[in-house]
Amino acid sequence: MTSDPDAIFDEFPVLTTGRLALRQVRPSDAPALFAIFSDPEVTRYYDQPTFTELAQAEALAARMQQRFADKRTIRWAITRADDDWLIGTCGFGEWKRHFHCAAVGYELAQREWRQGIMTEVLTAVLTFGFTQMQLNRVEAYVMTGNTASMRLLQKLGFQEEGLLRQYGYWQNAYHDLHLFALLKRDFI
Repeated sequence: MTSDPDAIFDEFPVLTTGRLALRQVRPSDAPALFAIFSDPEVTRYYDQPTFTELAQAEALAARMQQRFADKRTIRWAITRADDDWLIGTCGFGEWKRHFHCAAVGYELAQREWRQGIMTEVLTAVLTFGFTQMQLNRVEAYVMTGNTASMRLLQKLGFQEEGLLRQYGYWQNAYHDLHLFALLKRDFI
């Protein structure tokens, strides 16, 4: 464990699992990001509209890089170990350093669903958060109806702590979000 959790921002941390490599999002990932975020099934429970132009994906890639440079968030590009093509992203936002808490978020290309990929990714990302970022608590906010995400979180040991009524606002509507949380002692 590092004594300074901000040290993770010195150089982007690359993570590997049995099948996957997690690396920094690059501008060249924009076409892959566009393919993912232009799929209405992927964005159905997401807090941004479905992409209609490549420029939206280019802006997203730039935002992810800038937020890391600003030491605010960390978002990994998910790729297969034998192929550098982005198939999704996962990372921590809303990092409350003094509380040792962050929120995790993720998405995956629809063709990659139901293959255990996100379980593998989240296991690596959570391990990094609890060991390198000194997190004690990781939260996830899940829109009502997103049962696949809820099941994934529960499989990893997250506990549902309640319903945040009309907590989210996007696409001109308020959304109820289920709050899930995982404590370090329940994961490590």
